[in-house]
Amino acid sequence: MCNVTVLEAEQYRKRNSSARYFRVKTRSLRDTLPFFFIMPTYSEEDLTTAIAAYRNSEYPSIRKCAYAFNIPLTTFSKRLSTRTSRSKSHESQKILSTAEEGTLLKAITRLSKSGYPITLLLTRELAEEIRLSRFCLSSTPTSYPPISVRWIDKFRKRYPELKTVYSRSLDASRFEGVTYPIVNAYFDALTDLFLENSYPSDAIFNVDETGFALGTTLPSKVLIRGGDTKAFKKISGRQEWITAIECIGASGVVLPPLLIFKAKYTNTAWIPASTPEKWKFSTSTSGWTSDNHAYEWLTTLFEPETQRNDGKRRLLLLDRHGSHLTAKFIAFCLNKNIDLVVLPLHTSHILQPLDVGVFSPLKRALSAEIEKLFRLDTRRIPRIEWTEAYITARNRAFIPRSIESSFRASGIYPLSPITILSTLRMPTPTPQVTLLPITTPNDLDRSLLDSSPPEGTELREATSLVNSIVRSSTLETPVKRYIERSGVAFERTTSENALLRKENTEFKELLRVRKERKKGKRVAVKGKFVFNTKEILELVEKAEAEASKGKAKKRRTTRAKTPEDEDEEDEDIENSIYESESDCIIVASTRSRSR
Repeated sequence: MCNVTVLEAEQYRKRNSSARYFRVKTRSLRDTLPFFFIMPTYSEEDLTTAIAAYRNSEYPSIRKCAYAFNIPLTTFSKRLSTRTSRSKSHESQKILSTAEEGTLLKAITRLSKSGYPITLLLTRELAEEIRLSRFCLSSTPTSYPPISVRWIDKFRKRYPELKTVYSRSLDASRFEGVTYPIVNAYFDALTDLFLENSYPSDAIFNVDETGFALGTTLPSKVLIRGGDTKAFKKISGRQEWITAIECIGASGVVLPPLLIFKAKYTNTAWIPASTPEKWKFSTSTSGWTSDNHAYEWLTTLFEPETQRNDGKRRLLLLDRHGSHLTAKFIAFCLNKNIDLVVLPLHTSHILQPLDVGVFSPLKRALSAEIEKLFRLDTRRIPRIEWTEAYITARNRAFIPRSIESSFRASGIYPLSPITILSTLRMPTPTPQVTLLPITTPNDLDRSLLDSSPPEGTELREATSLVNSIVRSSTLETPVKRYIERSGVAFERTTSENALLRKENTEFKELLRVRKERKKGKRVAVKGKFVFNTKEILELVEKAEAEASKGKAKKRRTTRAKTPEDEDEEDEDIENSIYESESDCIIVASTRSRSR
């Protein structure tokens, strides 16, 4: 069967290690085998279905039933003899049961999608809360040892869909502004424009402004000596603000920028000799952009660089900055066949290509260049040196591959709304629950057992006792499964209630503390502006006593509302509602289409 002789094997073993000899020997044996043994893949649901099928006499033998469901014969035979699965048999050794861990997993997913991802420490606290909320059969209280730090690692191994990442701060208005209906309406409007005009990749652009604090850098990973615990970087501190107006295209092109410095007049000493010829420079009193800057960029930079001779319309995506929504800006775009798409409010971090994948590498590259200057001199950075650093960083960050991937990640080109919509939570309508009559075991099997388990948690001690009695009974298989599912459902409900009680308690404690806090009083004493705690409390008590005396003497008078006042209030309310409900703005000249 094997072609390796004893003499050859002995000589090979002397020349080489025993491990290598064993590999050669087994490789020769493996080549002679006609078949390879592959472990069958099956789930617990497949095993349960196979048991039910065999007991309903759908297969004449255990072997044929196991082969039909791709289950090992030994495993199938043992489970037929009322032996439990490995996960259930070891469940008593785990800190939380399978149903309780499922409830904790749902809580982690819900909090993460709500914008409050929980830390590893809080995960252990929630697990402890679930464990302590169990209902015990005995009257004596149950004490548990504390959950160790290693439990969280085992929990993550059991659920590969979990992973640890570093969280990033995001403004609450941005997080709450990204909803499925708003983003879906934006992509519906964008799809209509694409169907009507068929924009090529070289006719789709995105413009945005970004600011830079001169004299600061971003945090970076550094190397330090093993005994040191901290590493500080010397910087000159924030000097002024510089704004850059950048524009990129879906084909990977980059338009020249417009740099705005904080000054009254532009100085040629700020512009290095290596600056590209088409770059634009301007100034403002604050270093920020303005309506005039946006219009000048549109007319003197965007229009000459992107004008077309084939009659195709251009698409320009931008955010809701006030400089983009002026009358002259919109009128110029309509006159030059430029379709404007204004992103919905607070959604630019996922829908704007520049914010998605370009500005972040640009700022990291610029920070690295500024750090090189700080290593030589930490005094005020000259503007010409900052401009040179910006030129180098921009060439490193604005590459066609990154630009194209930014448009693709934003779902704009190629147009793919599902790229963004798949990451958002769809509004789930309230399901209408219909109670099905349970009359026979077959009805139990169809209504509850073939569907996903209902929401809830079980009594761990009672369930283990009930399950052991049910398995040894002569009840039919659907009834046994129904009883087991009912226990699991009750356990999940208990765990979810424990988590909700914990959140409710924390909310009540926060509200109680906030109500007990008193409003501050402005304290002003002539000739003194530094106070200790005791002096502040005495001044506040004195101010409150004087305020209470003054309120007793004065009478509160209210002026009746006139119809004019009511009309103004109604108008303000209507305006606020209109502004809050406005999502995506499309500015494009419509063309009549014959049907």
